[in-house]
Amino acid sequence: MKKIVQNVIMILGIAFFIGIFFPSFRLGMAQAVDPILHPLLGFGKIHVVIFILASFTALYSSLIQRFTVDYKFMKFAQQKIAEYQKRYFKAVKENNKFLLKQLEKERDDIKRLQAELMDMNFRTMFYTVVVTIPIWIWLWYVIYNVQNLPTVYPMWSVNATSHFNVTVPFSGEIHVSDYLMLPLFTWWIFWYILCSIAVGHIFRRVLQE
Repeated sequence: MKKIVQNVIMILGIAFFIGIFFPSFRLGMAQAVDPILHPLLGFGKIHVVIFILASFTALYSSLIQRFTVDYKFMKFAQQKIAEYQKRYFKAVKENNKFLLKQLEKERDDIKRLQAELMDMNFRTMFYTVVVTIPIWIWLWYVIYNVQNLPTVYPMWSVNATSHFNVTVPFSGEIHVSDYLMLPLFTWWIFWYILCSIAVGHIFRRVLQE
């Protein structure tokens, strides 16, 4: 039963990840979660709303990692792979054919460890996006007032401007859709990531104790 639930969640995560590239999917998901998340706008400040949602996703992600990642195995596998690569590069540099032949016998075990690590990381990622993607899409939906736009812009669009303003250091009052220096991150995405990383670090420290 546990395996079935894990597979269903992973399939949902994959579906959500693919779905974000389709405007109709994004709009439908945003409208579906809006009744649940819309009351948060009662706080009045969009940066507070983003902080709350980023904190929630940080907690969720930390719990997922805590109960799905085998840290002992991860540490063991990473050390084993690092040692193998170090020995391999040394053998290649010194043209040590005897050592290369010995390392050839270990290659299958190293590939198996790499595959298990990749599988564990992918599973964790797709478990996480089941919650993270709906939240991001809803933020995009309300920040850009998507329901009133003539076109459903992509989440990274430079063609839409938010009706939410915030006051930030050095720049004063800006739209949360404004870009930070280089056109890489809008302010709201940067703030979400910053809050998520900071709060997530705290949660992980607490869960490890």
